[in-house]
Order: sequence, then C-alpha cells, then structure tokens
Amino acid sequence: MAKFKKILVLSPGNAVTGGPEAMHYLVHVLRDLGLNAYIVYLPLGTDFHVPQPYEKFNTPIGQYEDKEGNLIVFPEVNPAMALSVKHAKAAIWWLSLDNFLERRHVNPLRDKIRYLKRVIKGQRPLTGVKALRHLIHFLQSDYSGKYLESKGIQAVPFYEPINDQFLVDGINPGPDNRVDEILYNPVKGKKITDSLIKAFPEFKFTALKGFNRAQLSEKLSTAKLYIDFGHHPGRDRMPREAAMHGCCVITGRLGAAQNDIDLPIQPQYKLDSYANDFVAQFGVLVKDVLGNFPQHYSAFGEYRDLIKNEPQRFKEQLKNYFM
Repeated sequence: MAKFKKILVLSPGNAVTGGPEAMHYLVHVLRDLGLNAYIVYLPLGTDFHVPQPYEKFNTPIGQYEDKEGNLIVFPEVNPAMALSVKHAKAAIWWLSLDNFLERRHVNPLRDKIRYLKRVIKGQRPLTGVKALRHLIHFLQSDYSGKYLESKGIQAVPFYEPINDQFLVDGINPGPDNRVDEILYNPVKGKKITDSLIKAFPEFKFTALKGFNRAQLSEKLSTAKLYIDFGHHPGRDRMPREAAMHGCCVITGRLGAAQNDIDLPIQPQYKLDSYANDFVAQFGVLVKDVLGNFPQHYSAFGEYRDLIKNEPQRFKEQLKNYFM
C-alpha cells in the first residue's frame, strides 16, 4: 500500500540542469513503481511545459496541493516553501548541501554573508538546518547525510543515477585512439583550473561549454582526461559521465569529493588543491595519465561498474521507502 495519495515533486520551470533533471527522473521512477507522482513547476502560478530533454520521462504536470495525505518534495534551495506546508507532508531532497549553505569552500566569512542575505530575503531559515528537523529528508550524497546527522537529522538515501543515455553499451569506445586532451567544466573550480592552464601551456585544455548532448558525448569519448576542482556540493554528474565515456578523472577533495562513497575513485586521483605542491603534483600525474593511459583507464573499471548499477539501486531505494 502506498504511503501517500499524491507525491508532488517541485522543480524550477524551464530549467535544464542537473537538479531539475533529478527531480523529473524521481517522478518518472515513482510512476514506474505505480505511484501517483507529478512534477510541479516553480514559480507557482506560471504556465510551464516539460523541457524537451525531459519529454522522454513519464512526468505529468500536477497542481500544488497542500492537502492531507499528499507528500510535497522540495529541492534544498526552497526550504521556506517547505516550512510553509500546513496539511501535506513536506520533504527536502538534498541534491546540494553547499547550495543551501551558500558555501563555496573559499572564504567562510563570505559564505556566511551570502547565507545571511538569503535569510533577509526570506529564502533561508535563520537557524539553518535545525529549523528543518521536523520535515522529511532525502539525501543524494553521503556528504549531505553526514552533515544532517551532525545536526540531529536522519535522512533517507535517494542516490539518483546519471542520464541513461550515458549508460548504454558503446558509449565508451575503450582506451585506444584517444587524444591528449584535458576536459573541464568552466563553471567548476574556475580559479584553480585557470592557474593550471597557465602553469602548463604544453597541455591541451578544453572547456566543456557550447556543446549539445551529442557533441559533449563525442568529446568525452575521445579525450583521455576530465578534471574537476570545484566544490562538489553533491554527487556531481560530470565526473560520472566522463568516466562512463572512458575518461580518467582527476578531482580535488572538497565537498562530496572528499569521501569514497560519493566519489569512489582511487586516492591518487584526488589532489588537495590547497597543498603547497599541488601544481607540481598535478603536472606529474597528468603526464603519467597521458603517457600510460591504458593502465590508468583500467583503474576506473570498478567506478564504471558502480555507475552502471546506479539506476537499479535508485529504484530499490525508492521502493523501500514508498512501498
């Protein structure tokens, strides 16, 4: 027997990024399990259509209904709305802890100022996560779970997979015939990446911007390396997508990248971007990856296997909670 009459999953309208994709996929899998789930777009009262990339999902648009027996699932950036629910059950899905905390892992004082600005605008509770204890909590990363636990909150893990178009056979052509190219997301860890580009003019760095999905897939399947020195607010998709295409992955140790549950790659591929010899370490590792690629490619085999199993794990997690 289902726990709830309806499950309403809130997502920003006309948004095509990792968070909205996760919310649409959540509805899709819930409906696949036979549950009465709907996507509801924000801001409320605006007429939205399902974005084209998500039309393949079973995500009918529903109306916001704060009624007894319903569950309303909010992204972590809408805690004020979650706190306003009076009759339904309210839940927060922690896709990104750092986006809620406004944390960038660069300047703690600036992080606090950003958070206080959100409080002034009525977008965050003054007492932080503690104000949300009475809500239901779902988490997307062990990183978020550990933080919530430290605040006295037990959350249910919903570890969503990457897009299934990156999980099909043939997406990874293997280690042969790849180019010595380093791919990176220009909006993640920009200052660190810029410093590396300046330090190593002999390496070919390519920013992953301006590509559609097919072009992105082609780029990832021909390069040897993807790097990500961002703050990893949750289980980021790009490292997983890059690995599934056969890239080696080098990251920093911030946020969810610091543990071996959210980013289970070998320690040698996680560099401390604050270490004095970070740039030198990076250069040595990259030269080895480019020069001995088949060996490093093999080191990511277990990681790729785990990613392949994520859709089934996610479905089981949802089934265990909702049914």
